[in-house]
Parts: sequence; C-alpha cells; structure tokens
Amino acid sequence: NLVKASRLEQGILTFESHPAPLGETIAKSINGVYAQAREKDIELEAGPFTECFPVHNPKWTAEAMGNILENAVKYSPAGSTVKIEVRPLEMYVQVNIRDQGPGIPEKDFNKIFQRFYRGSQVEQEEGIGLGLYLAQLILQKEKGYITVSSREGQGSCFSLFLLKDQMS
Repeated sequence: NLVKASRLEQGILTFESHPAPLGETIAKSINGVYAQAREKDIELEAGPFTECFPVHNPKWTAEAMGNILENAVKYSPAGSTVKIEVRPLEMYVQVNIRDQGPGIPEKDFNKIFQRFYRGSQVEQEEGIGLGLYLAQLILQKEKGYITVSSREGQGSCFSLFLLKDQMS
C-alpha cells in the first residue's frame, strides 16, 4: 500500500477512469473482505439499487472500497452488519459504507485520511494507517471524494462520491 500510495502521489502510477457498472465494483470489493467478515459472523449487506455507471476505474475503486470495508469488518463487533447503500445525486453517485464499530471521535475526522494516522482507540488492532489515505487518493484521482460521519459508540459511515457520467 505504501508503494502504491507513493507512486500515485508522484504520478508514476496512473489509471484511466470511465463510466463503468457500479454493481460489479461493489461485488469485487465485497469479495475481498468476505472471508474476514464470515470469520467474525459479520453480515455484508448491499442494499438494492438501480445499476448505474459512474466514472471510475473498477479495479482501483474496488480497492478503495475494499480498504473501507476491511476497516469496517476489523473494527465492528462479531455478529454485526456492514451496510452498503447507493444513492444517485445530481453530479455524483454516493456509496455509503455503514458499520457498527466503535465510532470515530469528531476531532479525528480529518486526521483519519492522513498517511499513517491511527486513532488511539484502534492502536491495538493490526494495521499501519494507510487504507483510508489510499482510498482518498484513489477517489481524488477519479475526481471523486470521500467523507465520514460518525458518533463514538454508534459506528461510522464512510461516503464515497463518484462522478456521474455527464453524457448519460
């Protein structure tokens, strides 16, 4: 992840974005964390949505979503649910990934997207603090962005915004 992030930052590693089916991208990201979720008896629930074709790179966007899903599974209690919801907006398609983990203090909202940042409440968990940084970097390269909303003790919701295809 560190090498990928460095190469993306420096423009050494580039990729094309184009209108592509979002359903396949979500399925690929779920497949990447399915075994971990099953191990913890966590249900991965992708709500029904009308297929859409936002501008993105399926491989890279699946990696970004996978990083967020991996955190959701890692920090959520056994037997909980991680929900993925899709909402079409005027200029973007919003993908929400909602977990039932410990939540994130509001003071850390901007810090969690920084390279190597690890919140004090998750320091005991495995990881080096690159997943959210890399996810944000990927979305920025696709002219999208990512936000978080959370309350301590009530889980988190990461929202990915993928640019809509303006030709459709």
